Amino acid sequence: MPKKKSKYNKHKVKRLREKIRQSADHPPMNRKNREMSGLERIFADLLDDLKIEYEREKPLKYMQGWRYYDFHLIGHGILIEVDGSYWHGDDRKPSYVTMMAKKNDYTKNFLAKMRGYELIRVKEKELTGDYDMVKENISQRVGKQNL
Repeated sequence: MPKKKSKYNKHKVKRLREKIRQSADHPPMNRKNREMSGLERIFADLLDDLKIEYEREKPLKYMQGWRYYDFHLIGHGILIEVDGSYWHGDDRKPSYVTMMAKKNDYTKNFLAKMRGYELIRVKEKELTGDYDMVKENISQRVGKQNL
């Protein structure tokens, strides 16, 4: 009976190991192509109005995984998270979903601070209720960074 040929050889295994080693420093997927939520779209328009250059879905390495931030203001060292009321539980009874979101928020707050970023959290209620105040706040924060 002929010997069954393996689909792997020494060179394929070596290339696979190298690929895995290199991917440890890069996020596993590109989330920048993910469709924006309605709130993220509103906030992106706000940044465009202020003519602030930004990057969407900024990844930061955390333990064996990654944490993604909604916006990174390029050249300012500022990360922005747009918190919707459904996931972040504005004025609702605590649920498992909101508790897990809060845990993730604490992790993101810690990680941003440890990496030297300023993290700004914008709540849905603020963004939809007082758009001009949020716009002014972001404009002031970016202005302080340039001094």
